[in-house]
Amino acid sequence: MERSKGTADARRSAQRAAARAGVSVRALGSTADSFVCERFLAEVWQTEPGAPPLAADVIKAMADAGAYVAGAFDGEQLLAACVGLWGPPDHPEMHSHIAGVLTSARRRDVGFALKLDQRAHVLEHGAHEITWTFDPLIARNAHFNFRKLGGGAQQYLIDHYGQLPDGLNGADPSDRLLLRWELLGERARAACDGDGRLSTTPDLALLLGCDDERPVSHTTDAQVVVVAVPSDIEALRRQDPALAAEWRTALREVLGGLLSAGASLIDFDRTAGGYVLVRGER
Repeated sequence: MERSKGTADARRSAQRAAARAGVSVRALGSTADSFVCERFLAEVWQTEPGAPPLAADVIKAMADAGAYVAGAFDGEQLLAACVGLWGPPDHPEMHSHIAGVLTSARRRDVGFALKLDQRAHVLEHGAHEITWTFDPLIARNAHFNFRKLGGGAQQYLIDHYGQLPDGLNGADPSDRLLLRWELLGERARAACDGDGRLSTTPDLALLLGCDDERPVSHTTDAQVVVVAVPSDIEALRRQDPALAAEWRTALREVLGGLLSAGASLIDFDRTAGGYVLVRGER
């Protein structure tokens, strides 16, 4: 009964989010939809002509196989798209392979509306968790994943995909955090079905900070620590690739090291500009 109520609440939350964003969310199941999605992903990821992140025939095959392939529309314009794959039968979860929003639509909560639709869809199909990877250097994605959605992450993946041939990642190694979104967990419900305000953690000690845009490590014995990231790593990659690479190395050593040692990544604090972790064995 509780799960059924949680699923119904999730669908209502998704409908409210779509209405607030001024979009309609629907499946991308037709051949025409697949080509629209291919062009959209190529634009968002700034790929070379003929080399989209996903080709239209692959998108269509995924939709035919029952994957989550959906988009958020303002009228006829596709503003956001998401593709998710189901896990094996004995592991009820979905892995969200790719999701993107047009730059012009970022401040409308379009991506939030689309992810809440995906959440409701997964719950309606009997699963309870969605995973995905994201670049831990991108602060706005970290804020979205932890604060807007109420997700969590405990695993740092080094150069997980190898070099990616797009205009966003450049030559940077594809280090990622593996996010786990417990769809009916306390944090997810508070973020998605409640008032959207998650509790914050006071008394934060800085372990990796930023000094004149450069990463600077600090020494502290505090149990609760902050690991900072640049405010805009994508701009930094364009302006100073060497400094962006320095941040990648620093974050891999500090954040990756903490997680490998058993620390728990519990939040992203926008005011402090970084990840909040609790040291100690999980």
